[in-house]
Amino acid sequence: MSKNQKEVKLKHRLEYVGVRFAFWMFRALGKNRACNLAAWVACKVGPLLSAHKTARNNIEQAMPELSSEQIDNILHDMWDNLGRNIGELPFIREITLTSPDVDVEGIEILEEIKKSKTPVLFLAAHYGPWELCAAACRYCDNDVHIVYRAANNPLVDDYFQQNREVPECSFIPKGKRGARALLKALKDAGGVVLLNDQKQNTGLPIPFFGREAMTATAIADLAVRDRYPIIPLRAERQENGRVKLSILPAFYAPTEGERQEKVVELLTQINGIYEDWIRARPDHWFWVHNRW
Repeated sequence: MSKNQKEVKLKHRLEYVGVRFAFWMFRALGKNRACNLAAWVACKVGPLLSAHKTARNNIEQAMPELSSEQIDNILHDMWDNLGRNIGELPFIREITLTSPDVDVEGIEILEEIKKSKTPVLFLAAHYGPWELCAAACRYCDNDVHIVYRAANNPLVDDYFQQNREVPECSFIPKGKRGARALLKALKDAGGVVLLNDQKQNTGLPIPFFGREAMTATAIADLAVRDRYPIIPLRAERQENGRVKLSILPAFYAPTEGERQEKVVELLTQINGIYEDWIRARPDHWFWVHNRW
């Protein structure tokens, strides 16, 4: 093993220990106090990171009409939201759609899926308390898979998944293994959740806030090929400390045109949905990711 490999391995172990300690501390504090603490830390530390500059630049490019003061407020609230997401991680499996601090809109859509056992594509984003989307999957009582980007640290990634997975809902990393699991889930009349708002270099250039952004095609490929319904899941934080999940009506891929044209049209529609969400609550989105 090279010196560099040993350093990486040691770094991974230290990060893993730190994550285990944070989860232990958050559980000891309880969800509300853990979220408040994590949000406070994120608001203090976040602006010191290079990711803060990335986020500011992204907001300036996407919404040039905003003033510097408005952007400052968005960035502060963005870090607050990300901190609360971190504070909620140890409690993810305990959060359900019937939790006392969760409001749900469109529950009848999930009821229909639950009864019909219809394969479905759920469209989510790194927006608001996005882990809440997993609660919708558990509610459906189907074999639902959430496609995610694995953490760089394999020890941390394994630990995260141990704390997230439940029998009705599993998390699969992007890549070949994830693609196989995704296809099997749909074949077995299950569901798949795709967060399609991050950059994928092997995707297609699709307009997003007036600029082309490399966009993953998996959700459009599946929807065009097999006419699976696409159901958007929008998670939001509310001023009273509650969270809200909106299950929006299904839409389908276009039926006219060549296959590639239909894929591009559908991805353009999806990016448009994301734009609407982000413009409505810009502090909710994951601006620290270099989407462009």
